[in-house]
Amino acid sequence: MVRASKIAQFLNKELKGPDIEIVKPCSVKDLQPKCITFAKNFSDDILECLVRNEECLALVTTEYEGKINCAHIVSDNPRLDFARTIAHFFQPAIKAGIAKTAILGDNVKIGEGVTIGEYCVIGNNVSIGNGTVIRNHVVIYDGTVIGNDCLIRSSTIIGEEGFGFERDKDQVPIRLPHLGRVVIGNNVEIGALSTVARGTLDDTWIGDNVKIDDHVHIAHNVHVGKNTIITACSEVSGSTSIGANSWLAPNCSIMNGISLGENVFVGLGAVVTKPVESGRVVVGNPARVLR
Repeated sequence: MVRASKIAQFLNKELKGPDIEIVKPCSVKDLQPKCITFAKNFSDDILECLVRNEECLALVTTEYEGKINCAHIVSDNPRLDFARTIAHFFQPAIKAGIAKTAILGDNVKIGEGVTIGEYCVIGNNVSIGNGTVIRNHVVIYDGTVIGNDCLIRSSTIIGEEGFGFERDKDQVPIRLPHLGRVVIGNNVEIGALSTVARGTLDDTWIGDNVKIDDHVHIAHNVHVGKNTIITACSEVSGSTSIGANSWLAPNCSIMNGISLGENVFVGLGAVVTKPVESGRVVVGNPARVLR
């Protein structure tokens, strides 16, 4: 339970209306007494909900000012401030520790406040930074480096060999050994049932604040710039470079060796076969520049 005024103080914003106690978050469509909600856009339906339910705290845009009587905080980005508030005041605390069923290899370096879930397998010479959470059934192979405050969701595999072959004179595929590592920065999230392959000779590299959704494949030698978001079922082929602050929509595919600049948006199901300059939006199969 927290006072609305304390939430306003945390957000460094002004509370308007009564200083009520808040016990939980809820959606604007299911408003309940003593809850906090948000409205990132103005609509008459949301306005009606807020007018009808005065015992809540709403994070709203300026369009709602003077039209509601419930406790409210005006924000340029209500959804962002809602996320920050929930994470700070209402997210359940995680008890750090290593599950008894987890298997750790030799020379594993584990920072403070790390959580390792049930049936995880951590290889030799792995480094895990402070505050990182590794959920259940995760496999992390030898030499992987994971930064501080990361989240690795269940059943993900990090650091296995990538898919690389060269045919001999009889057209038999001969595996190219993968001797690199996976290096993951700070505050990175990797979703469930995803794979991040180790590099061949150089490392596969995931920058700070990258967010990777469920069912994503990151191949060998990929470089992902900071703050990039890669959504569900995306496939990033080997030796691809993705610039900072980019967004890869669900089910897109990036051809091996392709470079994407910074602030690139790859559309739903797009197949990228050519380099993309910074600031471009690409869609389609094959992907073309929309704007």
